Amino acid sequence: MLNFSKPKPPPQNFRDTRAEEPMELPKMDMELFPPNIYFAPTAPADKPAPNWLRMVCISDTHNTTYANNYPIPEADILVHAGDFTKMGTIAQIDQFIDWLKSLTHIPIKIVVAGNHDVILDKEFYEQHWRRFHTTKEDHQAALNKLKSAGHGIIYLNNELYTVDGANLLYEKYQKQKKQSSMNKISEHVDPTGADATDIDDSVVVDPREGWVEGYRIWASPWQPEFWEWAFNEVRGRLKDIWKHIPEDTDILMTHGPPKYHGDTVPHSKERHVGCEELLERLKFVRPLYHVFGHIHEGYGFSEIEWDGGSHSTVCINASTCTERYHPLNPPIIVDLPPK
Repeated sequence: MLNFSKPKPPPQNFRDTRAEEPMELPKMDMELFPPNIYFAPTAPADKPAPNWLRMVCISDTHNTTYANNYPIPEADILVHAGDFTKMGTIAQIDQFIDWLKSLTHIPIKIVVAGNHDVILDKEFYEQHWRRFHTTKEDHQAALNKLKSAGHGIIYLNNELYTVDGANLLYEKYQKQKKQSSMNKISEHVDPTGADATDIDDSVVVDPREGWVEGYRIWASPWQPEFWEWAFNEVRGRLKDIWKHIPEDTDILMTHGPPKYHGDTVPHSKERHVGCEELLERLKFVRPLYHVFGHIHEGYGFSEIEWDGGSHSTVCINASTCTERYHPLNPPIIVDLPPK
């Protein structure tokens, strides 16, 4: 039995009231940021070098993000830590996929589900669909939409995906080079019909330089029991899920936070609602980054130091929506060196 108060239900109409709540960056000392981590409005225009990967972290968008109200910066990878729908209907999944497809400036989009994405938890949905939907929908159809969406969309459920940084950057570079060449030709067309042979192909550092292997990303939608929503498990039993996190994981994605990191619910009897078993597993895995959401009030980041500070895990609560379900928290950007 839970010993913290029941969370307020999300507003069913998700009324757009952004004007009532202006966007403000969290009150964090920018000088204390870990290296190469930024809130989107403060990120430098360029990565430290062409062969670095830029990763954009978001979560808990709840079908509230659109190109004109929530811009996503240029990046190589986008990771979304769940709750991309309001109440997990197929129509809402379609809307989310269409939004991801519109992000043509990001080649890879890695997605995990959350407790609101109820139709994706097959066993849970079979038992509880009436609480969320007036008509039962097809779990497999919803899953297939995400699995076959294309456009660089990768859906993970307790699965590993390795980002081939060298290949990803080189393909992106080749496309940009081709587009640049086409633009130059267009700008230098001789009205007499002569070829534009004076175009200068500038030499650019090969973005594959320095790469040996890719970044290993393991993602799971599960979190401690939270008033009978999807992908919930009783506290104490989650270690049976977390034991499958590979020990060589570089970037861990879970919908919910570990205990004491981005998990504060100020008005709850139990102030920290993160998963203690997940924190215990982190002690063995020690990923470079742990990206999650779920607790909107916990937006921001913290560090867990290992071995006296010789290594650390940066915990990133990337919740896009505020407690009132307004998409006002900026994306969090991470620049990743060649690996």
